[in-house]
Amino acid sequence: ITGSIPTEVTVVNNKVKSLVSVEQVKVGDTIEIKAGEKVVIDGEVIWGEASFDESSITGESEPIYKTSNNKIVSGSMCIDSVIQYKATTDAQNSMLTSIAKLLEESISKKPKIEQLANQISGYFSTIILIISLLTFVGWYLYSQSFEQSLIIGISVIVIACPCALGLATPMATLVGIGISAKRSILFKEATFLETMAKSTVLAIDKTGTITHGKPEVVKESITATSEEINAIYTLVSNSNHPISKGVKEYLEKSFTDLSHVELSQVTTIEAKGLSANYNNLNLIGGNEELTNIEHSSDNSIFAVKLDNKLIATFDLNDTIKNGAKETISSIKQMGIKVIMLTGDNDASAKKVASKVGIEHVYSKLLPQDKANIINQLHENKEVVVMVGDGVNDTIALASSDIAIAMGSGADIAISVSDIVLLDNSLEKLDESFKLSKRTFKAVKENLGFSLLYNVVAVPLAVMGFVNPLVAAASMSLSSLVVVLNSLRIKSIKLLNP
Repeated sequence: ITGSIPTEVTVVNNKVKSLVSVEQVKVGDTIEIKAGEKVVIDGEVIWGEASFDESSITGESEPIYKTSNNKIVSGSMCIDSVIQYKATTDAQNSMLTSIAKLLEESISKKPKIEQLANQISGYFSTIILIISLLTFVGWYLYSQSFEQSLIIGISVIVIACPCALGLATPMATLVGIGISAKRSILFKEATFLETMAKSTVLAIDKTGTITHGKPEVVKESITATSEEINAIYTLVSNSNHPISKGVKEYLEKSFTDLSHVELSQVTTIEAKGLSANYNNLNLIGGNEELTNIEHSSDNSIFAVKLDNKLIATFDLNDTIKNGAKETISSIKQMGIKVIMLTGDNDASAKKVASKVGIEHVYSKLLPQDKANIINQLHENKEVVVMVGDGVNDTIALASSDIAIAMGSGADIAISVSDIVLLDNSLEKLDESFKLSKRTFKAVKENLGFSLLYNVVAVPLAVMGFVNPLVAAASMSLSSLVVVLNSLRIKSIKLLNP
């Protein structure tokens, strides 16, 4: 988590600025943060105003405007302007350090579910050897023939050779993992197929998991000329703000002949937008406050004025991924309870949840809050699958029985996960559930057949009705049946066959 976080910060003391190691920063010190820098220590703004990207900590997709007396959270990043804030914790007690410590604890305590085959076959060989020995002794006492007793005893061992039982789990999981890999679903261990098949609750993050995790233009109104559109494109290209990036991507998709024009005096206006000089005219782009317009919408607004004339408005929102509603519906039909765990505000979380069919929503959660909810579910004997993509999800991922990360997610989220959806498609989440359940069903079928075979075959061998040759053929046939049954997993119907 801390790999990309600065080890030094700018401390202001009597108007003198100096770089200080984060370990030497004390509570009450004044720290200065510039645009593009990450916050290492928690604090409270005492001067300036700026927008902060808190998505890695809270999952909130929209930048958060901060001004005097607002709290600054470590792990967030300053998007624009310069601010100074007072440290309210030291490095060891900051939010980011707390997350790292909780993550280590969660990984060490992560529950594991044993393989079904291990539970059944643990004493199988020992039991068969004891039965074979008793059979030899019994037949020797009965027939007084060492040769006949030995043949019957060996027949018991041969016909009960645990090949079928040993193949029951690995053969099915091998087929299941192979199909998963072809579908861009990476299971890091075969045992995760069984654990996922036993799951009862799916906990899913919102930003970057159900949604794309970045503002996209969902509605626009443009009256600008082609040359003015180029001016808008040049203006937004001068900003790293997520809203500006969303407008830029939309223009690149919508217009094929874009080109940069000459702008002068390009200025970033903290937490509001941009301004520039274009052909000796004032060009501004930003929110409703900066452009002085009235626009009733639940979306983020980026409006553009040229010489005080409105030439474009863009409504932006974090859009829901294709197939999200169908995926949630399919998973619920499997009898799995679906809940949303997000750091976003309540209104935004419920809006997305209602669109995809999730009834249970937990919003405004810090990373440790998500983990606490999963631990509460464990206390109720639930088997929990957690899906997320950000640093803010890592503790919850590590605390869950099965952790699933999106392929484009943060490296730390991928590293603590058990399953990775390589192409970020939510449809793959549905497929992973179906594949795990079908694979586990095949394992149980294989085990059931193997046990039934031994229940029938071993007594026949004990009674002397089976010679070693027939026993060997029967044993081979039982293994073949297990292999063929495992291959039936390939017939499973998925969303996108």
